Amino acid sequence: MSAILEADLQSDGFKQNPFPELERLRQVGPLFRTRVPFIGQIWMATTYEAVTELLRDHRRFVQNPATAGNRFVARLIRWLPRGLRPVASHMLLKDEPDHRRLRNLVNQAFQRQSIEGMRGRLTDLVDTAIDRMAAVPQVAVRGVDLVEHFAQPFPLAVICELLGLPDKDRPRFTRWASGVTSSRSVWGTAWGLLRLRKLVRYLQAQFREQARNPRPGLVAALIEAEEAGDRLTEDELVAMVFLLLLAGHLTTVHLIAGGVLTLLDHPGQKAELLADWSLADSAVNELLRFCSFVLVTKPRYAIEDTEFFGQRIRRGEILIACLASANSDPERFDRPEEFDIHRRPNPHVAFGTGIHVCLGETLARAEAGIALRQLFTRFPHLDLAVPRGEVEYTPRYGMRGLARLPVRLQE
Repeated sequence: MSAILEADLQSDGFKQNPFPELERLRQVGPLFRTRVPFIGQIWMATTYEAVTELLRDHRRFVQNPATAGNRFVARLIRWLPRGLRPVASHMLLKDEPDHRRLRNLVNQAFQRQSIEGMRGRLTDLVDTAIDRMAAVPQVAVRGVDLVEHFAQPFPLAVICELLGLPDKDRPRFTRWASGVTSSRSVWGTAWGLLRLRKLVRYLQAQFREQARNPRPGLVAALIEAEEAGDRLTEDELVAMVFLLLLAGHLTTVHLIAGGVLTLLDHPGQKAELLADWSLADSAVNELLRFCSFVLVTKPRYAIEDTEFFGQRIRRGEILIACLASANSDPERFDRPEEFDIHRRPNPHVAFGTGIHVCLGETLARAEAGIALRQLFTRFPHLDLAVPRGEVEYTPRYGMRGLARLPVRLQE
């Protein structure tokens, strides 16, 4: 049995500068045993090669714990209240052929929502969010929190637009969704569960209403999507929207807020970007690699006894991939600890890889690029309102996102 190595992926020191710890983990080896909160002992893949192979090998490593004989994890979902179980059974937790079926149905719906066609509307939503943030009184010393007043509300407005929710419902949907996605743990408090239950009930009512009276948007497209006579069930629809909220929204929030902070940390490259916004796509790509907001993947389970990168893995054991470590592997990236908006090629795995690669990555990239462009065009001299060392990161395990970002809005 391999020794247990403690991996620091949660401390404030790590969140401020993750590169030394990630280098230490890769020096241990491409795969080692460690402990993570709530789960316990797992195997962690660290190198680019090990991470990509783990994520692409869906024959030996699966998403569903029951398939691999890990009954304990599977029981945790069954202990949830019946009304909340759909949110714990989304597409990212499915294996083939269930995953392929859901992915094909959702792809049909997404194909009807042209991201390029949405760019004008995304710009309008960004400008509205900026106007509202600018109207918030700025405390002389502490400034305005860019996370609370911009990075969170803008992606939620996009999700409401994308789903095609009625205008009158958007304030309460946003309130419930914000409560769920900003919680340190969805299951952590009774208040969080209450908001989640309200959100699920609202979505169920929307699906029934839009089945009778469709509105333009993803909800109606998901309801109408069909392949070989098969459609999404109501529980699958709830799970799909929840996945969009939790995975898509959180990543975009951290990409926008973390992107602003990283550009402020690198004023020379910020000046280059502001002088030439054709660099936006490359800059967003590098922000995804350099910041690696999603540090680790969801668990995979070994479906059989096997050997993987020199380690003996037993059936049912849990493995996770450290995306942040793969994205800073010097075997794959030249000078990975340096931020470079001109980096090409840049084959990062911030959105994962393999069959479970993030479905909404194109939308997230577009949102971040437009948000940064409009924000810095309006406030080119935006600056931190607190010393750099006082910037707070979220304590959430597995995420390297900002809890707050106090800034001064200077034109």
